[in-house]
Amino acid sequence: MTVQDLAVFDFDWSLIEADSDATVCKHFCPNKWASLPPSAQRMQWTDLIDQTLCEIQDGGSSIDDIEKVLQRVPMVPSALELLESLRASNTRVLILSDANTFFIDVILRAHGVRDLVSDIITNPAYTDDQGRLRINRRILSTEAPHNCPNTCTVNICKGQELDRYIATHGPFRRIMYVGDGMNDYCPGLRLKHTDLYFVRNGKQLARALTTKPEVAGRLLVQVTYWKDHAVIVETVAKPAAVPSL
Repeated sequence: MTVQDLAVFDFDWSLIEADSDATVCKHFCPNKWASLPPSAQRMQWTDLIDQTLCEIQDGGSSIDDIEKVLQRVPMVPSALELLESLRASNTRVLILSDANTFFIDVILRAHGVRDLVSDIITNPAYTDDQGRLRINRRILSTEAPHNCPNTCTVNICKGQELDRYIATHGPFRRIMYVGDGMNDYCPGLRLKHTDLYFVRNGKQLARALTTKPEVAGRLLVQVTYWKDHAVIVETVAKPAAVPSL
């Protein structure tokens, strides 16, 4: 059996040039979401998005209206080229995100790249008994907490999710991880020195790694900072430097 490589992407600001949650909320509730609502400081984020979606739909907007907003969300420059390159090299592609299944699926299909993604791990979307789009936490509030010592949100630990994914679908020859937020740090700690870790410039994770030596010092993998995917495409295209991606 051929051992594949694995490419893991966060979604917001890693595959798309936006925060999908904020894009929808600001479009339909511009006054409330001109800045992060005060409730965001005391309410779990996924629960807040679920509550806001209910307000949007109770106010007369439909799921189709939400879908039309999502279809206009742009991808990160060179993202299509990168995904096509990974497909050509028989690399398995996983999206590991704190967004939700509905937003991710709509945006990927709008750009014609859903078939370039093997699997998606994120918060599940569903339709309630009133026909409204709703979002649940990946780890429900009624479930045992993940007890991760790193900077993971209560609803998902990306490090533990990556461990389970590798146990189920691996082993993988090499892992490439692309992210931007602090919840992308925990899976970064799983990477070996032979793996690839691409962290977006100017975002929360990059600021932590460049200003806190104790945070960067825990990583085994070398960090490559990026603005668009061109640097990642270039790296993946170098067979001498990256023989198995």
